[in-house]
Amino acid sequence: MNVTNVKTSFIVLVLTAGILGILATPSVTFAQITSSSSSSAGGSGMKKPTSGGALNVLLQASPQPVGHTSPTSFKVEFMTKGSDIVQPHIDYDLKIKDSGGKQVFSASELAGQSGKPLHTAEGIVTIPYTFKSPGDYSVSIPVYGILFNPIRPESADFTINVK
Repeated sequence: MNVTNVKTSFIVLVLTAGILGILATPSVTFAQITSSSSSSAGGSGMKKPTSGGALNVLLQASPQPVGHTSPTSFKVEFMTKGSDIVQPHIDYDLKIKDSGGKQVFSASELAGQSGKPLHTAEGIVTIPYTFKSPGDYSVSIPVYGILFNPIRPESADFTINVK
């Protein structure tokens, strides 16, 4: 094999490995839920601004009512401030704490990126979680960046009653 063939083979191998790596990377997405001003997540979800007002967050839990015997899907939609327009390119996490304040879930940990924000290009994600027992839980959605620009972290906080 001559040097040109070796170089070409190497480039093809690197590109193939890169493409396979991208395709094999798990994709995490979210859904809508309820605001902490409400006692439980509603079927239509709740919209709430982040603590700093940079975005609105719509959160919905499915199925309703939320139970502890089967998985719950949390759909999160990030929307531009004061509108219903989905905001793309958000760096975020989703964290769940039990009634004692102990963190029981982090989406970034589920994705293998503990301590690092997740990114959604679309502005809408769905994340699964199975609650271990009934009770009140808090769901916090911290936002760390918008359109590839870091921001001072701010969050939208919701309360869910699990049956």
